[in-house]
Order: sequence, then C-alpha cells, then structure tokens
Amino acid sequence: MVDDRRVVVVGSGPAGAMAAHELVRKGIPVTLLEAGDDIQHGVLVRIGGRNFYRRLPPMRKAGGFVVTGNPETNLEYTYALGGLSNQWTGAVPRFCAEDFTAGEQVHEKFRWPVSYDELAPYYEIAERHMRVTAGANSVPSLPAGYSDYQHQIPSDWQQVARSALKHGQGMTTMPLADGPPFLLLRRGTAFNSYALLLQKLRDNPAFRLVTGAHVLMLEWDRVKQRAGAAVYYDRQTETQKRVSGSAFVIACGPLNSPKLLFNSACSDRPHGLGNSAGLLGKYLHDHPREWWAVDIDKPITSLSPPAYLTRLPHTASDPLLACSWTLGAFGTIGKIKSRFGQKSTSFGVQVFGTMIPKEKYYVRPSRDQKDEFGLPKLEVHIEFEEEILANVISARQYFLQLMENAGYKGTIRDIVPQLFPGTAKHYGGAARMHASPEFGVTDSFQRLHDAPNVLVVDASSFTTGAEKNPTLTVMALAARSAGQLARDLKANVTG
Repeated sequence: MVDDRRVVVVGSGPAGAMAAHELVRKGIPVTLLEAGDDIQHGVLVRIGGRNFYRRLPPMRKAGGFVVTGNPETNLEYTYALGGLSNQWTGAVPRFCAEDFTAGEQVHEKFRWPVSYDELAPYYEIAERHMRVTAGANSVPSLPAGYSDYQHQIPSDWQQVARSALKHGQGMTTMPLADGPPFLLLRRGTAFNSYALLLQKLRDNPAFRLVTGAHVLMLEWDRVKQRAGAAVYYDRQTETQKRVSGSAFVIACGPLNSPKLLFNSACSDRPHGLGNSAGLLGKYLHDHPREWWAVDIDKPITSLSPPAYLTRLPHTASDPLLACSWTLGAFGTIGKIKSRFGQKSTSFGVQVFGTMIPKEKYYVRPSRDQKDEFGLPKLEVHIEFEEEILANVISARQYFLQLMENAGYKGTIRDIVPQLFPGTAKHYGGAARMHASPEFGVTDSFQRLHDAPNVLVVDASSFTTGAEKNPTLTVMALAARSAGQLARDLKANVTG
C-alpha cells in the first residue's frame, strides 16, 4: 500500500536531517534526496574531554554562483552526507528571547514569528542528539540548554567573567557538540547529521535515502495548486528523475534553497515558488567575522574547550548590532598546553558580528550565466557596510579593556583579515520567516506563504541573524516545523 503522506526532504545537512528524523519518528514516510554520495573523511581524536587532534576535510569553491557585491565574497559548498556538518566546529549556543524580538525596534519586518519559549522544547530535542559539552548555568544573552557533559571555565578566568558581568555580559564554556570524552573517528567532527540522525533510519521502511540526487526544481500541480514532485539529476545514471510527495522540505543551504525555488518558476508562479510578493532572495545577511591573537602580561589557563563571552545587553546596544567573542588556545604550544590544563600568555579570539538585513542585499537568478544543468546561476550581492565593520573592529579594544579590568594587560597581534562575506559560512535570510506575507517568504512554521506544502528549514528562513552560530537554532526550527507538518498530514490539512 502506498502512503500518500510521503514527504520529500532535500538535503541531509543538520536542518534536513533533523526534519527527516522527526517526520519518521512521528510516523510520516520520508524520501531524502542528497546531492552527495558519502560522508567526507577526516580525523578526530578526543581524549579526556579535549580534542587532541582534528583534521577537517576540505570544502570546494562553488561554481554555480555569480558575485556582484563585494568581489571577495567567499562561496564554498559541500555535497556530502551530512552537508556542512562535515566541516563544522560544533558550536551550539541557543539564541536568547531578545534575539527574536529586538529587531522590531528597527521595523516590524525584523520581528521573528516564533518566540524563544515556543522554540525552547525543540532546542532540547536537537541538543539531545548532539552530545553537548557546556556550562551548567544560564548567563546573560545565553540560556543554558541540555548537555550530556558539563564543564566550567578555569578558576583564573572567573575574574574575567566577573568583569564581564559588570557590563551585563556572560562568560561560560562555549556549548559544543563535541561528543563523549573519548573518541577516535574517521571524520573531522563529532556531530555529523547523517551519522547521528539519519544512519539509524536506514533500516526503517518509512525512510528512503537517495544519494547522488541533485534536485533541479519542484514541479507545480496546477490542478491541486500545490507542489507535486521534485525533479532531480541522478549523477549515477546521468538522467533526470522525479519523485512525488505530499509535501517538500527544502534544506539545500541558505543560498541553494532560494536557487531551487527560483528554478521552480512556472506559469502560475513565473518568478519562482514563494515569490508572489517579490521577497524571495532579498534580505540576505551573514556574520562579519574576525580572528586575532592576544598576548597578556601574565599567564592564564589555556582554554580547552573554548570559552564564550556573550554580547553586550540588547538594552545597551543599537538594535540588531552586536558582537560575541570565542576564546581558545592559540598556536601549537598553546594548544598543547590547553590539552593538559597548563597556563599560557597568549590565546586566540574569534569575533562574530551582525548586520541589519537589507532588501538591497540579495540572491537572484543570473540574467546571462548558466550552471552545469543549463539553469541560471545564482547572483550573490552582499557586502558589509562601514557601520558593520566598525562594530566588529571596536570589539578589539573593548575586549582588551575588559581583560585589563580583570587584571590582565594585553596586546593584539596576528589579526586575520576576514571581514568580507562568506568566511563564517553563516548566510541567511533569503527566504525569510514572518507572520505576514508582506514581509516574509515563509510563515512561522517555515511554509511558503504561497505554497504551504513546501517548507524551507535551513538558515535562509532566518528573519535576522544573531551574533551566534546558527546551527542549533536551524535544527530546533526544523524539528518544530516537521512536527507541525506531521500533524497537518495526519489531519490532511496541508495546502
């Protein structure tokens, strides 16, 4: 007997894997289409709760894009089981309540259609799959989540934490999906979304995985007024194939998901699925990112796992502008010392900043360049304005003053020039969520406003970008949306 509730999921990265896992768990059959063929191989050696050696597999330069914004814009991709979780460092901070609401101070269009309280149970669902190491308690701007392993920052860093708290900031262990204390893996990451979510479904008759399946477009059913099938290129047979479904969960990544929707244009939707209001592809955003080393005048414990310094409070910052700081071991000697809890006079700092999403930054089909399948390449137009860059650069002196207030005088060296789009690989926003179709491509459950049996569950649906790694929030949203889709299918109420 054929189950007409079958859902087609596109992409096996964290978002697609989370959605597929939750759908199958709730009794909905799933066909997952993945353009890659296998997990990418690396090496991870973890001993006593510390990563002693890690070799990540390389990424490829993307070939299906045209850059018209900052010419240095970085575009890389991974076609592999698990998507970018093959290269991910594993940071899983939760967004805080204000991250979902602060944008409305700028304009209603920047208010998320989901609250922290609504998302919190789904954060925990994701965290329980990820074997997280984290601090035990909430700190300002970073709610505590579920963790399998708890770790506190070293005692000599507590003075820095107290100095930060005077400014309304928190300092704690960076929540990381680092896995158990002892690991030897032939991949570069402890958490891989295929290995820890999808592989366990391989023997489930409700789950079908098709690899080497590069999805080209969704077909629109004019009679039923809904998406009816996914058309994909089978790399093994070098032929086009199609698979029908009751609903489609798109998780190709924050650039490729909008591209797929543009590719799915038809006579009823001439500008692409989800684009009736002309918003598809607009409000593209990314994290400006900077890395530098700090030398201090007296030793402090070398950090492993890294510590996380949260943003200044929302009430003390311009809306949608913030930075966070991740602190870890620097250099070969520093990393060796960190493995044994020894002290060092240097450490590394990574800064993530934010940008206010603007309509003028976008992705859209190229007018004259085609990809390998004869479809328009995707034009990517984004740059960081001076205000955004100044916000990140000011984080340098602010951090040095914070350390000095805590009794450690420092200087910065080895600033790595990364202040151009794409170095963080945290693009988002090009199929943004909003309660109203006037301001959003997708609704609160990531369904296209104009094609509700199509969901976009990766970071392209983000309304705004907080100064945090987006992966955990991506997975929590995907779990929430998959749960609602399962309920809708069982009640036969999809669009």
